[in-house]
Amino acid sequence: MNNMVSIKEKGKTIDNNVVNFLNPNYLYIPIKEGYNLSVKTNSIINKEDILLHNNEDYIYSPVSGIVLGKTNSMKVSNNLTNCIVIENDFKEHVKVRKFANKYINEIDKEKMIEQIKKYNGCLKDLNIEFKHIVINGIDRDPYEKTYSFIINKYNSKILETIDALATIFNPTSTVLAVNNNDSLNVINLSNNIGTYPNIKQKLVPDIYPIGFKDVLIKNIFNKREINEGVLYLNVEDIYNIYNVLKRNKPITEKLITIGGNAIEKPFVLNVKIGTSIADIIKNCCKVIDDKYFCVINGLIAGRTLDSLNGVVDFDTRSIFLNTKDSESEKKCINCGLCNMKCPVGLNPKRIREHKNADRSKCIHCGLCTYICPSKINFKKYLEKQDRK
Repeated sequence: MNNMVSIKEKGKTIDNNVVNFLNPNYLYIPIKEGYNLSVKTNSIINKEDILLHNNEDYIYSPVSGIVLGKTNSMKVSNNLTNCIVIENDFKEHVKVRKFANKYINEIDKEKMIEQIKKYNGCLKDLNIEFKHIVINGIDRDPYEKTYSFIINKYNSKILETIDALATIFNPTSTVLAVNNNDSLNVINLSNNIGTYPNIKQKLVPDIYPIGFKDVLIKNIFNKREINEGVLYLNVEDIYNIYNVLKRNKPITEKLITIGGNAIEKPFVLNVKIGTSIADIIKNCCKVIDDKYFCVINGLIAGRTLDSLNGVVDFDTRSIFLNTKDSESEKKCINCGLCNMKCPVGLNPKRIREHKNADRSKCIHCGLCTYICPSKINFKKYLEKQDRK
């Protein structure tokens, strides 16, 4: 762990209460490649009706309203993306009310996997061969608080669902990884986890980028255990799985962190999938400096948006409004910090200087850019267009 760093958070404490923004006028649902439309333009649609399908994969409407058609003016991670536009009628009509399951740990394994996939409870493949399960309760970025918030607010639901997965899949080990500096959650979990002998709580040091999948797995399991197969989930997956199995309903909302020094106070937002970022900023953010730029999915590893016509999708974890750094990029002083601290052993300086250098191992944590004393933005040389 010597090639990781401790990052001291700056800024204001996040609010403990979730903020809801569930009534946008319009929703923009990205049309994934290979998916076909299940609705017609100008048709009336209910909440949770199927909008798009690809064999047995479905995308559902987050609201009831009118399907206005398609637009290609919205973006996902700076890429123009075709979207279905829905005009919200604010009635939340649902065609069929579904009954809840009382005991999720009694659901048949095949039925559980089918239901999780059908209702987008988890976008990861649960049919892989594995002997170990790890659940990441550590936010990927030090300034994100979504995972910590989920554990804090839904402690019992998280443990119930992890226990159900451990019971049904029967792995050799089931580990819930938590930041050892997340004191409130550590205490709450320690007080409750004793009633779930299938679950082991693992406290990991507060260093970056420990919350990234490959880094976390290597710091919890040995090579033999990794070779036996590891199913990686995060607490958002677990919370979604709980809602899918308990309520028999698709996932149409998500929690995201809203922060940055250009807003009055950071908070966790519950928002419809398909909401535009511009609508979120207009309706939910108290902007204190309008000379901001917008970053999604982490201040350190995140991507700066080139416009605000982005859309919240399943992969959106956070939105930050930050003022521009007045310090400009300087000439490299050959300190070697970027090479020394890279968690996967790459040399960002070499990649910057050699266009054809191998960058395939990069996990896009942004640590090299963060620690560079010359303020060199290595991310633009390492970035892949399809990453989140």
